[in-house]
Amino acid sequence: MSDKEILDLYFSRDERAISETMNSFGAGLTRFALKFLSDRRDAEECVNDAYKAAWDTIPPNRPDNLFAYLAALCRNSALDKVKKNTAQKRSVTIVELTNEMSECIPDQGSISDERADRLSVLINEYLDTLSKDKRAVFVGRYWYGESVAEISKRTGFSESKVKTTLHRTREGLKKYIIKKGESL
Repeated sequence: MSDKEILDLYFSRDERAISETMNSFGAGLTRFALKFLSDRRDAEECVNDAYKAAWDTIPPNRPDNLFAYLAALCRNSALDKVKKNTAQKRSVTIVELTNEMSECIPDQGSISDERADRLSVLINEYLDTLSKDKRAVFVGRYWYGESVAEISKRTGFSESKVKTTLHRTREGLKKYIIKKGESL
């Protein structure tokens, strides 16, 4: 079933929307959630949370890309679960990603929602200036939580090239944010 047909089910409040969403996207969303969580049951719970959130938010939202919309809902749920599960002991991967990004973006817990929104706009603007390859490396690492090895395998780049690309992209992002008048 196409995204449009599934969205039409949501808009008509037909409960088949959930089963069609599960059939079309369940496996991909579970693999995606497992990038953040080590427990399959936790990943499946996050996928189910994403289905519920989709039911609650469609309508009024009509996403252009249903998988991307569901992945964002799933990612938010997974990150919430990581925070909950690791209140005392933080995930090594999340700490590593946070440390990498702290070079160019202040701690999200210490900035206002308005400033976070501004930084989000600037990050998206900056990503639009990158080549497709550089953007894919950056998004793979900081949105999907892929390891350097996974990015290397997916792109065909050496791990060294992936690390260099990530470093240069973070440096470029930092300069871009400062150029646009934001302080770090």
